[in-house]
Amino acid sequence: MIQLISVTVFLIYMNVPVVLVSEHGVPRPLALLVPLLLAVPVAYRVLLRGEALRVPGMIIAALVMLACHTLSALLSERPDIGLESVFSWLLEGVLLAFLLLNALRSRDEVFAAARAIVAAGALMGLLVLLQQILGPRDYGMAGFGQLAIEADAVERVQYRLTGPIGEQNRFAQILAVLIPLAAGLAFAAPARQRWLYWIATALIFAGVLLTFSRGTLVALVLVLPFALFFGFLRLRHLAVAAICGAVLLAVLPFMIAMPYFAERVASIGHVFVQLSGMAPGGLRNTDGASRGRITSMQATGLMFLDHPLLGAGPGMAAQNYAEYAQFVGGKVRAATRRAHNLYLEQAAETGVVGLLALLGVLWMVLHALNDTRQRTQFNDRELWGLVCGLQLGVLVYMTTSLFLHASYVRYFWLLLALAVAAATIPRPQMLAEFLSLITRAGLGRLQLESSPTAVEQPMVRGGSA
Repeated sequence: MIQLISVTVFLIYMNVPVVLVSEHGVPRPLALLVPLLLAVPVAYRVLLRGEALRVPGMIIAALVMLACHTLSALLSERPDIGLESVFSWLLEGVLLAFLLLNALRSRDEVFAAARAIVAAGALMGLLVLLQQILGPRDYGMAGFGQLAIEADAVERVQYRLTGPIGEQNRFAQILAVLIPLAAGLAFAAPARQRWLYWIATALIFAGVLLTFSRGTLVALVLVLPFALFFGFLRLRHLAVAAICGAVLLAVLPFMIAMPYFAERVASIGHVFVQLSGMAPGGLRNTDGASRGRITSMQATGLMFLDHPLLGAGPGMAAQNYAEYAQFVGGKVRAATRRAHNLYLEQAAETGVVGLLALLGVLWMVLHALNDTRQRTQFNDRELWGLVCGLQLGVLVYMTTSLFLHASYVRYFWLLLALAVAAATIPRPQMLAEFLSLITRAGLGRLQLESSPTAVEQPMVRGGSA
């Protein structure tokens, strides 16, 4: 069952079902069978082994959130659009999380799933790196190396790699959450395996860089204080990372033909200076992409002020964008436009009620991770590394969501489900496995002497306790 779970999670994170449908003509119903493979281990445990279904607090909170979304949709001007959004969150998100949480019941299964999505991230990073080296336009990597073509301020064409997702910022987000997870697995891995995880971490980070996503780089920097507070990183690690990052930013663009990469990274500081009022012109002098996003965020904020309790309805932020953007000014797009901020969009579409419900889900996940992280810091470094990586990964997702709205929600819920599964490994099982690890490592052996002449027998043997 571990292999089936690992393969299924790997295929979902690689977006294989969608690529097969969109790029290779596979019938959509056949591709939908991939996530349903998670139902096989669940059915085995429930129907054949008589185990109960797990309904952790996160799932209950998620269902409460969906109920709030449904109420908001029914009371909105376009219930059809709202209910479509609710069904997407239910089927692609909460149901997927429920199946994964019931499939992952043991420590080995949780670690196998974590390794599977790190492997998927490393493979995506490798594919886009090869694509950039060989030529972005000439090598589509069988649909796993899609492109976004943009023109900068002086009409220079830029190719931004979007992997199997088809959208560069979202691709950067789903890779970025794996960086601390891969590092966490590396910290706790045996020395002979550690280098594999560090290579995976480097490939994932390279994939993030090749998307040119400024918001994701900002999010990774903002999460660094948490990594220091958890003890996940030391100041010396940051110093080495800063030196390596500076060399990489200086050398990589010329090595793989990205002459405008350094300019785009440098523009992060320019946008901050303009928005902070430290330079003349303010918002008017920022680049077009930044002005467009800020305009959409301000328009979404106005929408929330008009519908503070239950919101305008799921999916209505994009529909009402033009109406509110004209009052904001800035760079107004002609078409519908999403908010580019998960929290603002949730507030505008589902009101304070829906936003608090979403934050409640996130709080439950982070609370469970924090409790397990503190409990395992000194007696189970392997699980501590995994939980730290997942907690930082969730924080990366939350921080990138300051610049991105809710989309491709399966990745969000898959990450939350894996986090809860890791944080709720049964304590008796954790204790038994820890004692087994002590015995196998030769760190201690408890013995029971039944008589003066009896042969000593260990109370705890190697293997499973």
